[in-house]
Amino acid sequence: MGFLDRVSQLMTSDIDLLLDGAGDPEHAIGQLIGDMEASIVDLRRVTVNAVARQNRLRKQLFAAEGAASRIECEATMALDRGEERRARQVVAREIGVLKARDACARELEDADRLSARLVANLVRMEDRVQVARRKRAEIVRRQRAVETVTPAPATGSGAFAAYAQAVGALEVEAEATRERCASPAGSGCCLAKVDGDLEGGGRC
Repeated sequence: MGFLDRVSQLMTSDIDLLLDGAGDPEHAIGQLIGDMEASIVDLRRVTVNAVARQNRLRKQLFAAEGAASRIECEATMALDRGEERRARQVVAREIGVLKARDACARELEDADRLSARLVANLVRMEDRVQVARRKRAEIVRRQRAVETVTPAPATGSGAFAAYAQAVGALEVEAEATRERCASPAGSGCCLAKVDGDLEGGGRC
């Protein structure tokens, strides 16, 4: 696929359709923008070269037309002086100059068309990049909105974990108290108090 064909494909591709089939739309449109920006750099370089060639051909055509005019005047003057042989030589030389002039004119026409196409493509591609950038901003904005309204499960989970940890600490403390009461040194402990603390209000 040629360079201009790739540029044309980027300009005519359906951005929305491309994003619909992408698993990560933000990454996909970022890659598309990168491809477009790289194509713009290449397109500018090609356009500059085409315009430079166009200007060179225009100068060559101007020079060829001047040479053809001078040769025609020389042929006319030779005929006026009756120098037919000289006039024929000049006319033969003029034919070659005219052929070169016509060829240059055709090349210039092609160069004009190519330059016009390149400039138009460059403008369209730059507009296309702006559209893609707005799409990316819209995707990012929607994604941030979804992240904002989605409840964060970490808060509830953290509160439950803290509660479970506190209950576990109480259970460990109660078990240690029971063991002390069961030992001969701690025979005067009140087991009812231990159980009451766990249940929320026991007394000896």
